[in-house]
Amino acid sequence: MIDVIEAIKILKDNIKEQNENILVNLLDAVGYTLSEDIYSQINVPEFPKSAMDGYAVNHLDLEQNDEFKVIDEIYAGEHKSIRYIPNTAIRVMTGAFIPNGYDCVVKQEDTDYGENVVNIKVKEKEFSNYCHKGEDIEKGELILKKGIVITSVHIGIFASLGIDKIKVVKPLRVSLLSTGSELLYPGEKLKDGKIYCSTLFTLNSYLKKYNIDIVNLEIVEDNLEVIKKKVQEFVEISDVIITTGGVSVGKYDLIPELYNSIANNILFRKVAMKPGTPVSSARINNTIIISFSGNPFAALANFQVLFWPIAEKYYNSEEFSNIVHEKIIEGGYLKCSKLQRYVRARYENEKVYVENIHSSSVISNLLNCNCLIVQEPNRELKKGEKVKVIYLP
Repeated sequence: MIDVIEAIKILKDNIKEQNENILVNLLDAVGYTLSEDIYSQINVPEFPKSAMDGYAVNHLDLEQNDEFKVIDEIYAGEHKSIRYIPNTAIRVMTGAFIPNGYDCVVKQEDTDYGENVVNIKVKEKEFSNYCHKGEDIEKGELILKKGIVITSVHIGIFASLGIDKIKVVKPLRVSLLSTGSELLYPGEKLKDGKIYCSTLFTLNSYLKKYNIDIVNLEIVEDNLEVIKKKVQEFVEISDVIITTGGVSVGKYDLIPELYNSIANNILFRKVAMKPGTPVSSARINNTIIISFSGNPFAALANFQVLFWPIAEKYYNSEEFSNIVHEKIIEGGYLKCSKLQRYVRARYENEKVYVENIHSSSVISNLLNCNCLIVQEPNRELKKGEKVKVIYLP
């Protein structure tokens, strides 16, 4: 049995950083990992513009006059070369270009709405209601660093820069395989002795959030030859194979035997973590296979702690890291465990509340949870004590 830190190191040592990129369309880019630094090729905006519907004037003229001759008007999308004339105004709309010499905009509500001559009721200061060239983004500015996972906000920034295609890291290819003759796909008729497989679909949803390429998702019976055949098929098209179930020492726990028969290199057999102690991993050619517990929460704990470091190395991105925070336990009690323990909890208002049910087969109480407490070996945790916490995605 090895500790968690060693298991993470072994997994990261056995996955290569991906240097291959693909181009994706702007509308499809959310969840992918950016593969290059983005510098702006333009100013945003590319010209000084009005923040209001109103009249562009020079603020120094406003100090001397209330009445201005309106010499032109400019709508959003227009560009006019207008020479500044003292004591004149230009009617402008929101987003319209402002010519040189006119350095503020008076809101139309603060005027008499004059068409040829406008009477202005306020003394605006220089650059009032005025958007400077490059006010949002300056040309040449570093906007986004490679390694970020693209979000909706990033999409808006790309669009504002006129970028329609984005270079991203070629996605990690993952196959998911749940073993167990008792398992059914959701939608199948429930039969005596059978249960619906939940773990496969939970892990699939986590992976999809980051546009990880799920190349296979299957359930197979407890039959060594069937499992072996599937895994050998998956190896050809996967960077990582995740299996759930069959990792312990029961008669039909076949993963240890699978490893013995087809693995090039067994990386580890057990990890000193609870739940999910019998988690194991191996290399088959250039593919990592990592095998989690069949219990739903144990598998989720294995996945959260051990899979994301693989993704962190592959994408060369800290956005996949499990960042540990220190918080205070407000409610609940955790007795000692000989192994490092991962406990469901809820983080709220700088406090952490421990869930009452800790069974590895129960996942319904995850509806109330948003973090895992990391309980160090042989340590009791009581109300008021500091505790390490990993936020769940």
